[in-house]
Amino acid sequence: MWLAVAILIGAVVAVQLWRRRRAREIAERWLAQHNYRVRWLRAVYVSARPRFRATPFRNNDWAVDFRAEVDDMRLGGTGEVRLRVWTDLLGLMDREPEVSWDRMPTLVDGGAPTPEMEWENAQIAVLRQVAAGDTTLRPSGRDPEARAEFDATVEHILALQRRGLLHCATPIAELHSEAQYAEIADVVLTAEGRQAIERADAAPRPPAGTL
Repeated sequence: MWLAVAILIGAVVAVQLWRRRRAREIAERWLAQHNYRVRWLRAVYVSARPRFRATPFRNNDWAVDFRAEVDDMRLGGTGEVRLRVWTDLLGLMDREPEVSWDRMPTLVDGGAPTPEMEWENAQIAVLRQVAAGDTTLRPSGRDPEARAEFDATVEHILALQRRGLLHCATPIAELHSEAQYAEIADVVLTAEGRQAIERADAAPRPPAGTL
């Protein structure tokens, strides 16, 4: 009898763990599909501020609540959101999670910048690097991450050249790895490039502790 009870308890615990794991996967997939990058995601077992009402015609005992901090990768900003995910015995879901925002995505306090802001900040950083005297650039290492970072830098340089903010020689192609570029030389600022740095320096800065 005790063996049967232990097996039954073990089965119940296993089902609960399986449902919660599937619910977490569902929550992560929903966030990814809606262009949110997860900073952290936690299950909520007890909350002093309930965010979801009992849903008619549904067994809310099968719901799993989560709280997450996410970056909005489409509009920028970082916020906190709660999700209620319904699963059945097999860990499947028959509708989208219910969503409630504790804090809508915002750029303050280290919020994620928009893709346009990230692109502009990266190009201003390249202009500053050239202004500091770096006229020949090479990858900082031979690992894939360094190679990918250098390829992105060269793409920024070429874009800046098309905008008339600097001049450069034709990049040297990388022939012995999956990277695209091995070196770029004769990188110099134009007058317009120096003015772009001056405008960036003169732009109003947010208060300390914000982006």
